[in-house]
Amino acid sequence: MDLKRMRYFCTIVEQGSISHAARVLNMAQPPLSKRMQELEAEIGAPLFDRTNRALIPTEAGVYLYQNAKEILNNIDNIRLQTLLIASRNKKIIRIGISYLFLSYFSSFIHKLSQRYPEIEINISVADSSHLEFLLVQRIIDIALIQKPKMTKAFDVIEMGPMKLVAVIAKSLLPEKPRKSITLEALTRFPLVLLHRAGGNGTFEVLIDSLHKYAHEINVIMQVSEPRLIIELFNLGVEAATLLPASEVNSKNLYNYHVVDVASPPSLFVPMVVRLTHVIGNPTINEIWEWGLELQSKGSF
Repeated sequence: MDLKRMRYFCTIVEQGSISHAARVLNMAQPPLSKRMQELEAEIGAPLFDRTNRALIPTEAGVYLYQNAKEILNNIDNIRLQTLLIASRNKKIIRIGISYLFLSYFSSFIHKLSQRYPEIEINISVADSSHLEFLLVQRIIDIALIQKPKMTKAFDVIEMGPMKLVAVIAKSLLPEKPRKSITLEALTRFPLVLLHRAGGNGTFEVLIDSLHKYAHEINVIMQVSEPRLIIELFNLGVEAATLLPASEVNSKNLYNYHVVDVASPPSLFVPMVVRLTHVIGNPTINEIWEWGLELQSKGSF
């Protein structure tokens, strides 16, 4: 039995649908469906009840899942222990950070390096959905990302919703609002909005919220990184945007107003995420406990 098909099967069971599993695995749905058909043909029995809206494993599917998870966890642990033996003189932690929260999590990375100077920290920066995939594939140990859509496979430390701010060109709005600006008011401006590289996310939630006030929304650009939006605005793009407050430095935006958004939707929820049910590096477990301690003290 092919290990890759086995891992695909377990992911589908955990996610509840092929579409969600395909997003986590960072692959298209048709080849994933084909792999499952091949697995069912190899076993000679259906593994899912397809009469319901969600994919529900059959009795045979439940049995396969329980045993496949044990096999995959054993393989992952063997690989991990082998890596630990190979690098026992040097501790390494692999962290993925979402583009959305580079500034927000930079202080955590700094505190981590100060607390554990003996550890080499390897950092990857990518879209939250891609970092979920890297976690599932055990390519990174911890992800600092937007709240995952499906949390069953993960342990999470939730930071709480991030404050949402609007950045508006002064040429479009000469006088800065005294306290805040409404989403309804923002529908009058050309917008540059964050949009993840793959799949649905904050963009769709925000567009739905804006459509409550206007049928036509003038989105002139969709960008996956807050840093690029800020750079474009520094170059003089005349538009408005909505960003997590942690990623905006108003002192550097001379020709723009930075304003709190009144009654904002809960768009940006930073989290520390790791795979659940993984016997991992003791150092990673220690860092996780330290993260929980920081969260409880509100000093993340």
